Amino acid sequence: MDFDYDEDQIALRELAMDVARSVDDTYWQEVDEHHRFPREFWETLAKRELLGVSVPEEFGGSGKGLLDMAIAVEALAEGGAGMEGGSLFVSGPVFGGCLLTRHGSRKQQEAYLPGLASGDVWAGAFTEPDSGSNITTIRTNATLSGDTYRINGQKMFISLVQNANRIVVMARTSPYDPSRRTRGISLLLGELPDSAVEARPFRKMGNNFMDTNAVYFTDYEVPTENIVGEEGGAWKALYDVLNPERIILAATEIGTGALALRKAIDYANGREVWGVPIAAHQAIQFPLAEARVNLAAARLQVYEAAWLYDQGRDCGVSAAMAKYAATHAALAAADAAIQTLGGAGYISESGVERHWRNLRLYRITPVSDEMTLNYLAQHDLGMPRSY
Repeated sequence: MDFDYDEDQIALRELAMDVARSVDDTYWQEVDEHHRFPREFWETLAKRELLGVSVPEEFGGSGKGLLDMAIAVEALAEGGAGMEGGSLFVSGPVFGGCLLTRHGSRKQQEAYLPGLASGDVWAGAFTEPDSGSNITTIRTNATLSGDTYRINGQKMFISLVQNANRIVVMARTSPYDPSRRTRGISLLLGELPDSAVEARPFRKMGNNFMDTNAVYFTDYEVPTENIVGEEGGAWKALYDVLNPERIILAATEIGTGALALRKAIDYANGREVWGVPIAAHQAIQFPLAEARVNLAAARLQVYEAAWLYDQGRDCGVSAAMAKYAATHAALAAADAAIQTLGGAGYISESGVERHWRNLRLYRITPVSDEMTLNYLAQHDLGMPRSY
């Protein structure tokens, strides 16, 4: 078992760190305050060839695996970009790249992967207001009309629709059958913007760098050639998107937690009260040391999950563990950083409170803590299904 980065991974990590440090906290603060997509940073990611890390070389990428993408997003977050820099990779490299690399037709790969590597933004429309985590009961439907599917329905909490060039929509192409709950679900790839797609944005506590919307499809047309994988049999393809989503978000959380921790340590070493740095006190040291331990442990789980995915092995349990461990470790690190900075940590200029706000989302998305634990109890511990 080799825990060292290889030479390419070292170079990748250094590149990602360099890109992250090309902008400072004032940039991300402005993005947060104006609730806007960080277009300049996204274009830099494309220009520096980071968006194509896991895209096959024949389509303009670097041909690396999910582990390499995880290393890159962790470094971006740790280098200063936080959740803003790393979680953007879900919008393209995961929703598009992972899906098409494993399940797309040759024609789809040729048509879309080069654009993805060069900066196309993707959205994924999966969640619905009534189905929640029970995605087999989705109501959005795609009806075949000649050589076109017409999509009608509503999706909820869908990010980056207003900035995306492409969207992957999960829809029923045949009616729900209780005896075969996962059959009849398809993934369809469409173009944006389109007048048949209405996005109504929400105001949120954090993650203001990406729009999050209620989305309404009214006779949204997708050609039959843009159905990804088997018609009505999208279940495996779906998990080859959802598991990487969890892994990449977890890697970004690890980097964001490390960033918050570094900010806290720098502040504690420089802040003197009664003639000594506050870093000399155990009440300051212990929470930060504990945060370091938890981040390091979660990081190993993230890397294991990414490695399993790259090997073509079942990574569902490992990805769920990685996401849960990383979320809690990173959120605790950000909270400890706020406590260390005291009043300075509560104001926006510190840059710390923004990381806490952004991280808090991931206890409820893309799957809640409770559903994650339900899944692990059933699929890892062998306990009865509880939902």
